[in-house]
Amino acid sequence: MILLYPLLLLGAVAVIVRRQDQACGRGWEWFVAWLGAGAFFAFSLLAGFSIGLFFLPLVTIAVLGVAWLSPHFREASGLPVGGALLVGALLAFV
Repeated sequence: MILLYPLLLLGAVAVIVRRQDQACGRGWEWFVAWLGAGAFFAFSLLAGFSIGLFFLPLVTIAVLGVAWLSPHFREASGLPVGGALLVGALLAFV
């Protein structure tokens, strides 16, 4: 099951590469959308075998949906930033 997370990221990269020439989804609003998808992805990954797997279908829709609507690597840099913000926030409470 844990192999689904890297496959999801590879799927998002494939969508971005195929749709990169599309003129849609540019700007800071889409960076924030990627940031939210990244935080949701990190939550599902960290919650792993408890409730994280229940969120995996929603995470898949969020990540691939944002990749479809905003297929640009500049905005997609929000994905790891969102994950890092979530992990940082969780570590602040420990």
